[in-house]
Amino acid sequence: MVKLNQQNTTSEKTHSPSRETCWFLEGCCSHDANATRTILRSETFKLGRSPEADLILNANDISKFHAEIIAVGQVVILKDLGSTNGTYVNGLRIAEPTPVGEGDLLQFASLEFQLGRTEALPEPDYNTCEVDGMESRWMITQMHQILNQQQFWMAYQPIVSAKDLSRHGVEALIRCDIPGLQSPFQLFQTATQLGLETNLSEASRVKTAEELAPFSAQSHIFVNTHPHELLDSRLIESLDQINQLLGIWKLVVEIHEAAVPDLQTIREFKQSLHALNVELAYDDFGAGQSRLRELVEVPPDYLKFDRAMVAGLATGSSRQISIVESLVQFCRENQIQTIAEGIDDEQDGNLCREIGFDLLQGFFYGRPEKREITLP
Repeated sequence: MVKLNQQNTTSEKTHSPSRETCWFLEGCCSHDANATRTILRSETFKLGRSPEADLILNANDISKFHAEIIAVGQVVILKDLGSTNGTYVNGLRIAEPTPVGEGDLLQFASLEFQLGRTEALPEPDYNTCEVDGMESRWMITQMHQILNQQQFWMAYQPIVSAKDLSRHGVEALIRCDIPGLQSPFQLFQTATQLGLETNLSEASRVKTAEELAPFSAQSHIFVNTHPHELLDSRLIESLDQINQLLGIWKLVVEIHEAAVPDLQTIREFKQSLHALNVELAYDDFGAGQSRLRELVEVPPDYLKFDRAMVAGLATGSSRQISIVESLVQFCRENQIQTIAEGIDDEQDGNLCREIGFDLLQGFFYGRPEKREITLP
């Protein structure tokens, strides 16, 4: 939903619509305001407390005319106008006119905005509109701090052998202590709103490799990808880099079914991984529209059954147990190692061992811990 704040733009209506680049700012114009999107409708756009500014910023630490944005086609320059409390680009104070681009974080004293652009001219009836999904004015700053200052940490959950409960490896899971972003779901939802989900996913894998490299390998390390990450050369190159850093650790890359666009792409991705001596796991199998065709035609090295199929299985119906057992048997016949996720009690664990799962994961065998990798 978008709520429009009507402004007088009669002079705009005399021009025919253009498809040239249109720049905008998203952020809060005061400390108690909702986030808004403001179109930069002139080549020189002034911001400040003055009623004569193109964008009025209502905060005590904002100067009368605080800064100016010069936007000409594809080029955008940010200039501080001698403000008392400074103008910043991605957290760094500027003294000279500074080129900025799409996605950059622009801060004017204590107020922050993100610069964006679109190729289509917005509706000509407004200059500013409220935008949903940016409730916290500090969301942009927090996410940039998380990425640039690595204000997140990795937890490691054990994956054990169903045969003798020995350690097979660990899965790396991202965690954050910033209020409102402690949940991995909320953390990635916020990153996705800012278009930073791939950056965050990459950063978590790099941090994992840096942390694990000094330790003796506990065999396999499972790392995650985000569903929005393309299975392309960028991902392969980043995995190659962390694989080299990990050394003797055996790297396993988990992908969600939502990340699989077609059979040929996943087939080529698997071949590229195997060329690097990296293994492939299909994650969250059974959580949604599980793609049996991919499982048959491009079998992974591991198949992780989602907790929705495993949790409470011991008290489930005979039909449910039979379906899971049949899938496990299919995987065994096709040399796919199976992992039962979400095992929280001994009953489910024992049944999964009886059914024939190769590996087990869940709170019953160990919670994600920051120091898990240092334990024997």
